[in-house]
Amino acid sequence: MSNILNKIIKTSFYLLVFLLPLFFLPFSFETFEFNKQYLLFFLVSIAFLAWIAKMVLGDKELRFKRTPLDVPVLVFLFVAILSAVFSVDKSSSLLGFYGRFSDGLIGLLSFGAMFFLITNNVKPENGLLKTFKWSVFFVILFSYLSIFGIWAQFNNLLGTKFQLPQMMTQRTFNPATGSMEGLAVFLGIIIVFLVGLILSQKSKAKSQKFFDWLLLIASLVLIMLVDFTPAWILLLVSLFLLVGFALGKRIFREKVNRLLLPIFLIIIAGVFLFVDTSNLQSSILNLQLPKEQVLDQAESWGIGFKAATENVKSGFLGSGIGTWHYDFSKFKPAEFSQNSLWQIRFDRSGNYITEILGTTGFLGILSYLFLISFFLMMGYFFCLQNQVSLPLLMAFLALLVGQFVYYQNTTLAFIFWLILGLSVASWLSTKAGGEAEKTVSLKDFPELSLIFSTLLIVLGLVIFGMYFFAGKFYLADINYKNAVGTNRIEKLEKAAVLNPYQSQYRSILARVYLNEALNEAMKPIEKQNSEALTKYVNRAINYSKGGEIIDERGNIIRITGATELSPNRVFNWEIRGTIYRDIQTITAGATDWGIKAFEKAIELEPTNPVLYTELGKLLVIEKPEQAKEKFAKALELQPDYLDTQVQQALIAESEGKRDEAIKKMEELSLTYPFEVEIFFQLGRLYFNNNQIDEAIPQFKKAIDLAPFHSNALYSLGVAYEAKGEKDLAIKEFEKVLELNPGNADVLSKLEELRAEEEKKEEE
Repeated sequence: MSNILNKIIKTSFYLLVFLLPLFFLPFSFETFEFNKQYLLFFLVSIAFLAWIAKMVLGDKELRFKRTPLDVPVLVFLFVAILSAVFSVDKSSSLLGFYGRFSDGLIGLLSFGAMFFLITNNVKPENGLLKTFKWSVFFVILFSYLSIFGIWAQFNNLLGTKFQLPQMMTQRTFNPATGSMEGLAVFLGIIIVFLVGLILSQKSKAKSQKFFDWLLLIASLVLIMLVDFTPAWILLLVSLFLLVGFALGKRIFREKVNRLLLPIFLIIIAGVFLFVDTSNLQSSILNLQLPKEQVLDQAESWGIGFKAATENVKSGFLGSGIGTWHYDFSKFKPAEFSQNSLWQIRFDRSGNYITEILGTTGFLGILSYLFLISFFLMMGYFFCLQNQVSLPLLMAFLALLVGQFVYYQNTTLAFIFWLILGLSVASWLSTKAGGEAEKTVSLKDFPELSLIFSTLLIVLGLVIFGMYFFAGKFYLADINYKNAVGTNRIEKLEKAAVLNPYQSQYRSILARVYLNEALNEAMKPIEKQNSEALTKYVNRAINYSKGGEIIDERGNIIRITGATELSPNRVFNWEIRGTIYRDIQTITAGATDWGIKAFEKAIELEPTNPVLYTELGKLLVIEKPEQAKEKFAKALELQPDYLDTQVQQALIAESEGKRDEAIKKMEELSLTYPFEVEIFFQLGRLYFNNNQIDEAIPQFKKAIDLAPFHSNALYSLGVAYEAKGEKDLAIKEFEKVLELNPGNADVLSKLEELRAEEEKKEEE
C-alpha cells in the first residue's frame, strides 16, 4: 500500500509542477486563475490525503520532518486564517475575489500544504526542477505562437468544425498568467533561476546545458518584446545582488569569468529600463501589444497603509485576505478620480507587499517578512556551504523583488512556495541541514492507530465534500459565462442556485431582471403584461437586497440578496441603487430606497464622482439644494465628468434659468462634439425656449451620431410639427414606431397628423 500511495504523491507533484503554469480552460468566465486554483486544490489535496493515509495505513507510524521554516510558515498561515475570520468580505477572503480568484484563503492554505508535502516527501534530486523547466518551455512556446499570430492562422486552417479557444487567437495570450506583463515578470524570475543553474553546475550533460541556454535566450528575447519596466527592475536588482554576493564571498574565484553572463544581463536590463521599444514592436515586428493597467506603486502603498491603520482591528489583521477591492474603493485618494484610469476599480494592488499590508494588517506583513527574512538567512548559510542551492536562492530573491513591483497571481505564488519547499528539502539533504524527524509509532498503540484512522476517514470525507461543492461552483460559473441570449435568466438563476455564496451572480441577475422590467414597461399599456412586470421588478429588487419571491410552482422562496451576501462590496450597492433609480415610475418609494443605496455606496467608495452624480439625480426633484451639493462634489473629484455637467444644466433649467442652461449646454457641445446626449438636451432646451429653428439642427446632430435614438427622432418630429411641416413630422414618427412597435403615444400622433394631412388634401 505504501508504494501505491507514494506513487500517488509523486504523480500528483509532477502533474502539478508541469501543468499549473500551463493550465487554463475555456469553460469558466475567467479562464486562467480560476482553473489554476482548482488544479492546485485538487492535486494538493489528493497528495496530502495520500501522505496521511501512507503514514496511518501503510507505514503504521507518523513521521514529520522538522525544518527551520515550519514555524514561520505556520505563523503566516495562522494570521491569514484570523484575517479571513474577521474579514469585511468573507466570501472573497475564503474563495478569492471574483474575477481574480488567486487571493483567497483556500488557495493560500493549499500552498502551505504543498510546502509541507515537499519538505516531507520530495528529494531534491527527484527531477521536479527538470519537469518545471519543461513546463516553462511550453509556456514560452505558446507565448511566441500567440504574439506572432500563429495560433490564429492555425485556427483558420482548422475550419469551422474544430476551433481553438478564442483566447488562444489573441496576441496577448500566454498560459502562465493571462497578461503579457505577468508573463514578463514570470520570465524575469526564470532568467535569474537559469543564470543560477548555469553558474552553479560543475558538470552537466551537453543536452541539459543546451536546454538551459535555449530557455534563457528564448526568455530574454520574449521579455524584450513585452518590455515591462517591473520585469527589468526585477532582473537588474536580482542579478546585481548575485554579482555582489559572488564577488564579496569569492564564490567563483577560480572561474570568475562566469560572472560575465549576469553582468551582460544587468547591462541589457539597464538599457531596456530606459529605452522604449514600442516603436520597434510596431515598425519592425508589426506588433502592438496592449498594456495591462496596473495600479500605481505610490497609490498602492498609500492605500495599503490607510487600510492597515483604519482601526485597531485593521491594524492587527487588515480588512481581510482577498479584500483589496474593498481597500481600493474605501481608501483611494481623491486625486485618483482625475487619473485616466479613474473608472477602474482595481481588485489588486500594484505590488504584493502592500496587498499583504492592507488585507492582513501589520501582523500579516510582519509574519511574512519574518518568513522571507528567515529563509534568506538560512539560504545564505547553505549557499555558502553548497553552490547547488544558488539557483533556488536567486529565484527566490527574484520573486521577492517582483513582489515589491508587481502583484501576485497563482503561477507566481506557486513558484514562490515551490522554491520555498524545494530549498528546505535541499538543506535537509546536506550534512549541515540534517534531518530532524519526529516519529510516532502506531504499531505499539492500537488505540492511537484507531484514532488516527478515524481522523483519516473524517479528513477524506471533508476533502471529498469540498470536491462536491467545488464541482457545483464550477458548474455555476459555466452557467454564468454562458448566460447569453434567450436563456440568460435561466442560466443566471441556475448559477445563483449552484453557488449561493457568490454575490456577483445575484447582482448581475438583478440587473437582467431590471432590463426585462424596463422593456415590459415601455410597451403600450394595452400590451403590457402587468403580472410579468410585477414579477421582474420584484425579482430585480430581491436578488439585489434580499426578500421573498414566488417561483413558477407558486412556492414562496427566501432569496439572499447580493448586498446581504457581500455588504461591503460597493458594486452590489451601486447595482441596487441603479435598480431603484430606474423603477421610480413603476414602484412607489423607490426614490428613497435608491438614495439610501447610493449613500451606502458612497460610504464604501467616497471618492467616486459617478456615485455622487447618481445620488444627485435622485435628490434633484425633492431636495434640489442637496442635489447641487452632490453634483459640486462630483465635479470637484472629476471636473470633466460629462454626466454631472449635464445635470447641472438641467438643474438650472428646473430653477427657471433657461438661458443659463442653454449657455452651459452650448459650451458642452463645443467641448464634446460627439456626445449624443448633449445635442439632444440642447435641442430640447431650444425647443422649450421657443427656438424651434435652433432646436431642429441639434436633434439632427444627435440622430447622425445615434440613428436609433428614439427620443431624438420623436423630438425632431415634434419640432417639425410645431413648424407646421407635418409631412416631415410623420416621417420621423414612423421611424420611432419602427423602433417601438405599438407605442400608443406615437400611434396617436401619427393618426392625428395623417388625419390633418388628409383633411388638407380634401380642401
